Amino acid sequence: MSSPSNIHMGITKRVLKYIRGTADLGIWYLKTGGVKLIGYTNSDWAGSVDDLKSTSGYVFNIGSGAICWNAKKQEVVAQSTAEAEYISMAAAANQTIWLNKLLGDLDQERSSPTKLYCDNKFTIAITLNPVQHGRTKHINVKFHSIKEAEKNLLIKIHYCPTNVQLADIITKALPRSRMEFLRMKLGLSKASLKEEC
Repeated sequence: MSSPSNIHMGITKRVLKYIRGTADLGIWYLKTGGVKLIGYTNSDWAGSVDDLKSTSGYVFNIGSGAICWNAKKQEVVAQSTAEAEYISMAAAANQTIWLNKLLGDLDQERSSPTKLYCDNKFTIAITLNPVQHGRTKHINVKFHSIKEAEKNLLIKIHYCPTNVQLADIITKALPRSRMEFLRMKLGLSKASLKEEC
């Protein structure tokens, strides 16, 4: 904001064009047989052109549509893709714990851990490894809370290929076809179509 450039102006125009073109979209929730919370987490490594910080993102679905999502610039500069993904996964794990408490307050107790999907196998390996070693020692202690959540069976980390990673839509610039595919998977559709039903 203090010294905007032409790059910033181009990004701003792109965001405004997207908003104008999607003003008639909404999330349509279908009645399903039960409450199944599923999370997707992702990041872009060093995506900020200003300070090389990454953006964390997560999306949570219950049934047919997204109920919670977030994209936020990370506080630290990640030294690898795996570290950026790990920081993103830690934020999603904290959100998972809060959502499970909320569901418990609504008498929707969870009998199994919430599935949290990540498209980085090394990040999953770091999470499942109970021993800290030189490759992860530099990662801030606050991000290791994910290991505790996994150990206490609050979450269960799963791999998902990048082509089905729903959180990509909030962390990266995507080609139109990919963005439209992910929007559909999140439950977004034209509001006028649903009013006719």
